[in-house]
Amino acid sequence: MKVSGNIYFNGKLRHGTLDLSGIPAFKTGIANDGLYGTIIPMPVNAHTHVGDSFISDEPAGTLPDIVGPGGLKHRMLEHADTDSIINGIRKANQFMWKNGTLSYMDFREGGLDGIKLIKKSKSRHIHPVILGRPYCNDSIEAILDSSDGIALSSISDIDYGEAMKASRGARKMGKIFALHFSENKREDIDIVLDLNPSFLVHGIEADDRDLNLLGKSGIPVAITPRSNIFYGKRPDYGRFVKSGIEIMLGTDNVFVTEPDMFSEMDFLYRYQRFSTYISPSDILKFAIDNPRKFLQKNGVHLSEAYIFFKNQLLNEYQLVTKKHYFKSYILHIFE
Repeated sequence: MKVSGNIYFNGKLRHGTLDLSGIPAFKTGIANDGLYGTIIPMPVNAHTHVGDSFISDEPAGTLPDIVGPGGLKHRMLEHADTDSIINGIRKANQFMWKNGTLSYMDFREGGLDGIKLIKKSKSRHIHPVILGRPYCNDSIEAILDSSDGIALSSISDIDYGEAMKASRGARKMGKIFALHFSENKREDIDIVLDLNPSFLVHGIEADDRDLNLLGKSGIPVAITPRSNIFYGKRPDYGRFVKSGIEIMLGTDNVFVTEPDMFSEMDFLYRYQRFSTYISPSDILKFAIDNPRKFLQKNGVHLSEAYIFFKNQLLNEYQLVTKKHYFKSYILHIFE
């Protein structure tokens, strides 16, 4: 199969032809025997909590009131029946796939039981990267045996010694270790870096020194702009770019923000337009290239799948801001 037109390949939108008959390869020139339009790899959602998809109550209050320890989300999860949680995750999977997401990195609550729930909810198409966390008497080893890694709450909410054990266990098994960082208040970056995280989430209360250290460390940071604005947080994500941080884009809690990566890209572009400008080409990298590179580096290999906009020659600005305006369909390659 060949697709000619505007081709997003290796981090750039180019005019030419993508040959999908084997390993995807870009060639200059237009083929006469293929499809025509714009094609991009499907984005990856770098941060979700799909287990709360079933919650329908309005999330009133502050960030700690809603998602902090003892907050609305955790109270609802504790009293929810298994079928409700599974059905919610399945709906989230269907929504993400329909809206062009190939994979998502999920911070799994509920220990081993939470991991089992997301595995029961898996669809044939979308690929969840399952990052569990110990709960009750679950061992770190058992969590790692059953998942792609461990993802914890912030160091403000957890025992630091246990966090260090989780980090060392994940590294020993060659798996991902991640945690939230400076989401609601600034946290000690030096202590966080001592945990040797694979990636961090949020960082919106971090100061310039924190961000510069993260940029030098090479540790990616997943940001969730629509979720942050919901909680009244208005950071300048341009500070992350200036610090040289490898940014990945995510959507966070499903019951707060629908897991639509194109809506997230669109919002980030509009939000930053008259602050510190972030280009559409950079935003595409946050959603496509950076998370894919991170997962590949950490041993998670995704199938090749693309979004194809038939007979539409779209530029980066249009891809980031006008996805729903154009009729599109998804090509699934090498699944």
